[in-house]
Amino acid sequence: MKLTAHTTRDYTDALKALLPPGAAWEWPDGGMGDAMLAGTAAELERLGTDTQAVLDAAIELHRPKFGSWHISEYRRVAAEAIAGVGEPMPRRIAAIGSTVGNRLWSHDAPTLMFPIDLVQVDHLVGPARVGSHIGNRLWGTRSRYVLRVRYYRSVVDPAALWQALAAFQQAHVFLWFEDITGVGGNYAPD
Repeated sequence: MKLTAHTTRDYTDALKALLPPGAAWEWPDGGMGDAMLAGTAAELERLGTDTQAVLDAAIELHRPKFGSWHISEYRRVAAEAIAGVGEPMPRRIAAIGSTVGNRLWSHDAPTLMFPIDLVQVDHLVGPARVGSHIGNRLWGTRSRYVLRVRYYRSVVDPAALWQALAAFQQAHVFLWFEDITGVGGNYAPD
């Protein structure tokens, strides 16, 4: 967005146009009244020169970082953030005596390893819609999409996840972090 630059004289003329009609307000150029308006106009011109840079910075700050906010992109960013992190004690399939009977019916059961997702990024939960019965929640700061990120705190550093996802996060997405084991609790750094 390009702003039009104005001179001190442009601002002085605009300020004169705001004055009420009458001979008391008709000041000659270079007189005391004109000098007062010119002093105000000089400050407005000084502020106007910085406005373009401030506006450009604000637009760039709020510009979507990526064109797509599909859930697969968030999952990709989370996976890249913990790349190289492994489970120090691999989980083994259930053994005899376990209550998880559906994993017991294999001759490889005692030695079979199965992967555990160290981070789970759940699909976006949408905001409330017209016709729902939660109208009092419609106007909050969290009435946007919620992205739940579940992780194993004993293995994954949530700060690394937060930094990666916050850099990728779109303005309408609220990040909610949750420890899968329940020990680390849940939080939403915002």
